[in-house]
Amino acid sequence: MQNILNVNSAPSMAPLPKNQTASLLQHYLPDTVGQIVRACSEPTDLIAYRVRQALNEGFSPQATQQLLTRINVRPASDQSYTRHILHADPEGRFTVAALVWGPQHCSPVHAHHTWCAYRVVMGELSESHFEWDAIAQKAYLFNKVKRQAGQSVSGNAGLELIHRLGNETAHRAVSIHAYGVDAESISTHVNHVLPWAEKM
Repeated sequence: MQNILNVNSAPSMAPLPKNQTASLLQHYLPDTVGQIVRACSEPTDLIAYRVRQALNEGFSPQATQQLLTRINVRPASDQSYTRHILHADPEGRFTVAALVWGPQHCSPVHAHHTWCAYRVVMGELSESHFEWDAIAQKAYLFNKVKRQAGQSVSGNAGLELIHRLGNETAHRAVSIHAYGVDAESISTHVNHVLPWAEKM
């Protein structure tokens, strides 16, 4: 499998110290944290959508800028996108992370082992969509869109949302992601990496 943007697409993990992990998002967006907590009590197939709503409603321009100021001074890899843990739910129901994308950084093609939602908060990302072929056991590219700051996406666990995110611009991009796993599992229990091709 080759990655169009960057063959080294494994993320760099840069967690915040534990005394900051639970407080950074809580400090700037306490209502958003509360909304995500409440969303986790919804029926399973509604959680991702409710979390996306929380991300959309909570990120005011002022709060977004304050959070970006903190995120952008954190170390980031030159080789791949970097995850910074912003909030770890004490009960392990979800984790919120900032993903920092340098120019030409991208994710692998993947589905999800858990629900997820994200919102672009700085710059622009490209999102490629894929459809799973159960016979060929491969995902096929069928669409590609641009995601500007302020746009959001959500998806449930399984093969419903197969995509690849990437930064095709010359400038840094940042997105905020929420996943239905505890912080210790974010590197192993979120992305379901899949084989893919551009054409059937």
